Amino acid sequence: MKIAVFGATGGIGKFVVKHALEKGYEVNAYVRNPHKLQMENKNLKVFVGQVSDYDKIKQAIDGCDAVIIALGISMKFGYEDTSSIIAHKNIIKAMNETNVKRLIDWSTPSIRSKEDKASFATIVPGILASIFLPKAKKVLKEVHNIVVNSDLDWTIVRFMAPKNSPFTNEIKESFGDVKLNFNISREDIAYFMVKQIESSKYIHSMPIIGS
Repeated sequence: MKIAVFGATGGIGKFVVKHALEKGYEVNAYVRNPHKLQMENKNLKVFVGQVSDYDKIKQAIDGCDAVIIALGISMKFGYEDTSSIIAHKNIIKAMNETNVKRLIDWSTPSIRSKEDKASFATIVPGILASIFLPKAKKVLKEVHNIVVNSDLDWTIVRFMAPKNSPFTNEIKESFGDVKLNFNISREDIAYFMVKQIESSKYIHSMPIIGS
């Protein structure tokens, strides 16, 4: 199994790379600053570029079985960070051109799923995001539309409060039908994303995860 990871030096992305390598996968890590990727492995190949570098993105994806996007977006009030939108358009275009179908991505519960049941977890985050993070929610919504309207076998993992806490592998999954704590470690999120690569459970689905 060979995967491409975008945002591979980020708080979640670095753990995606770690757990993918631990499973024996070959990993193409796409980064802006290779010095931040403080690991070496015979199965790890680093691609350096920006989210606007389409040819480099395509090189990183070509020959892979799946793609994981762990790119962050700005949560600053009033600032619309469009870099994730640009990245998604280029990544999905490259996936289509290289015939790579499996995509694992992320969002928050502020973006609703058709499978959601009415609950605190599925309603309140959207209200709060509209009030306090309207620009970030707008970006997440546009990214969501790009992904779900693609022809890819996508899974969008939703979470709310990632923490730099220890890995537990105690992850609850919900669509509002299971109570969970929004606090979850970034490594647990990464582990769950990697786990989806060979699972069909959540294809074309958007589970909420927590602790």
